[in-house]
Amino acid sequence: MMELRESGRNPEIANTGELEFVTLDDCVNYWLKHYVPTLKKGTQALYHSFANNYFLGAFPDRNVETISAREWMQWLDAISEQKPKTANSLFTNLRSCLNFCKNKFIIERTDIDRIKKQNVGARPETGSRVPTWSELAQIWLAIERSRASTSNKTLHQLTMLWGNRLSELRLARRSHFDMEAGIWTVPKELSKTNKPIRRPIPTKARAILERVMETYDDVLFPGADLNTPISISAANRYIRRIRASLPLEHWRTHDFRRSLSTGASELGVMPHVVEKMLGHELGGVLAVYNKHDWIEEQREGYELYAKNLSYFLGMDDG
Repeated sequence: MMELRESGRNPEIANTGELEFVTLDDCVNYWLKHYVPTLKKGTQALYHSFANNYFLGAFPDRNVETISAREWMQWLDAISEQKPKTANSLFTNLRSCLNFCKNKFIIERTDIDRIKKQNVGARPETGSRVPTWSELAQIWLAIERSRASTSNKTLHQLTMLWGNRLSELRLARRSHFDMEAGIWTVPKELSKTNKPIRRPIPTKARAILERVMETYDDVLFPGADLNTPISISAANRYIRRIRASLPLEHWRTHDFRRSLSTGASELGVMPHVVEKMLGHELGGVLAVYNKHDWIEEQREGYELYAKNLSYFLGMDDG
């Protein structure tokens, strides 16, 4: 009886063969049901993937409160041997899951709190790649000459011009674009800041966007199903093919944002305008009192950026 009590089990219930304690699977399933659905779809998919591939079944029929810090660390270290960055991300999300269950009084404590994040695997590297004007031109032309759907090609060319997060455009609908006013509004549901993002539609982007609107209906960047947006995996596969065809240092679509930030700044666009072009929240007092979008200043910045890119496109094409 004392051994059962020390292991965190109720002897009166344990002797009946029932599991009266809370397992890791119980916590994960509770988290998936009551917290994860409140997140964005992309984040939901990531968390479900972590749960199915790593969390569920990791410690079957164990009281989650009695799993020792050493056992947690041994499990994380085993993952880290092959995937150190994944192990670091897993730790963060698992701790979030267990904290959620503690806040809901499903459990009282876990030994995972004794582990520090810096001791688990390796942290994801902060991106530093900034494709140059010449490299952007090479990528643009490779996209233009590739054999792919209009939606896939234009999705990445427009992302290069706008410096948007890929999901903001990949999931865009026709109604998000006011062609008469020349404004693209990313709804808060697609915004990382959970607030709408307004960007102007500059000349070069408008020409491409009009072609997209002539080709597709409400979903402007569809995959195989014209009523469903192209998947992130399909978009990434396409970029991997483009990348493999070019003799450039490794780059990815997200690097276009750093190119826009750097390039626009070089061309004299003011920092607060660049931040708005990227869809960032302004800090300090500006975030509280200033709700201005600087649309016209953004438009001038985008026009300068596209003009400079076109110059390098002409050089590379020649």
